[in-house]
Amino acid sequence: MLSHNTTLDTVAPGMTQERRRAIIAACIGNFLEWYEFVLYGYFATIFSVLFFVDSDPTVALMITFLVFGISFVVRPLGGILFGHIGDKYGRKVTLSAIIITISLATALIAVVPSYASIGIAAPILILLLRCLQGLSAGGEWMGAAAYVVESAPAHRRAFYGSWQTITITLGMFTAALTSLVLSLTLTAEQLQSWGWRVPFLAAFPLGMIGLYMRLKLEESIEFDEMSQTEQREKSPLLNAITQDWRSILLVCGLVCSPTMCTYVLLVFGPTFLSKNLHMNANTARAACLVAMLILVVLVVVFARICDRVGRKPFVVFGAILVAITAPLGFLLIHQRSFATVIVGMALILVGDAMMLAPQPALFSELFPTSRRYSGLAIGYNLGVVLFGGAGPLVATALITATHSTYAPAMYLVAGAVISLVAAVLVRETLGVSLRSGRIETATQTAD
Repeated sequence: MLSHNTTLDTVAPGMTQERRRAIIAACIGNFLEWYEFVLYGYFATIFSVLFFVDSDPTVALMITFLVFGISFVVRPLGGILFGHIGDKYGRKVTLSAIIITISLATALIAVVPSYASIGIAAPILILLLRCLQGLSAGGEWMGAAAYVVESAPAHRRAFYGSWQTITITLGMFTAALTSLVLSLTLTAEQLQSWGWRVPFLAAFPLGMIGLYMRLKLEESIEFDEMSQTEQREKSPLLNAITQDWRSILLVCGLVCSPTMCTYVLLVFGPTFLSKNLHMNANTARAACLVAMLILVVLVVVFARICDRVGRKPFVVFGAILVAITAPLGFLLIHQRSFATVIVGMALILVGDAMMLAPQPALFSELFPTSRRYSGLAIGYNLGVVLFGGAGPLVATALITATHSTYAPAMYLVAGAVISLVAAVLVRETLGVSLRSGRIETATQTAD
């Protein structure tokens, strides 16, 4: 049961207990997904030593991030699988299956022996488990986004949907905080030997809690109403591709800049700061922790405004801001003090937050209920595969190729330009009826 002292109570006092419980249950999978992603990124240097052995440490680190990126290649397969199931049989059963897979794969990483113990089998096992995570992640975000937005009051979809981003960031924050605490309390030998395994193991009990909560959910309001009127499609995936291909491409483009900012700044960030800029590793982690909290606050604020003024202004101006602030932000980051790193990241994250705040609502409103899961799965995963998962690898490769630690800033600028083109082309969806796809006046009812 939820306490009336929870964060959701504080930020959204008008939200009913049933809806609070639904949001937490739907979004906990995103928490777990990003919790593991950040753990992998933060412990990348340890993984490169234990599993991806090479005489050149830089090559070993690049292989580590390559495995991180390869797991994203299977995301579209997961999206196709779970998207079809979600549109045919409902959001609840699909999200329940996904959270089991995510938590089990994450926990199993913790028990993989090192390369020194089992040789080439070690990196192969890590790769297979990362692919299993990628498969499940391919259906997680869009399924949870569809469920939350379909269950939200029409005039608060952006705010409700923003908890997707908030719980993702909280998952990242928890992973970053855990890695920082372990680094401060354990010796380097203890951390490399067994300490890093503890937070991965913790994913399993968290996943079981999430499974229990998801099994207690009712089906989303929109999907349930659609099912009762027998409007389910026989081939939602095929219909999404043939009828909603414009929306799929727009989602892919709109995902580009936010996902690049997130992976480069907050996942790759600690490695970049410690390895390339030679900051103290714990100071780097602490700076990223503060940046994550700033992102959470910004997303909440912007999401509330999105429900009043619309989605399109935020994705347009957010992309413009990232393009402008990425070089300035990296200039401040290169000063390598705790304060300037935070300010530099925060500058870029303002635009990032503007694009992230309306994403779940905007993306969901681009597709009809009957094929929303499938359409989101294709567009979102395509964007993440092309621009997100490869972020740490591309950033590392660019630095190596150009011998410039400013190269990631230009990478972020390029991503912002792609998202800006999509933002200009996307239609405003505030007031769209989820079922009909037509603009209607949102009913201003109480939660």
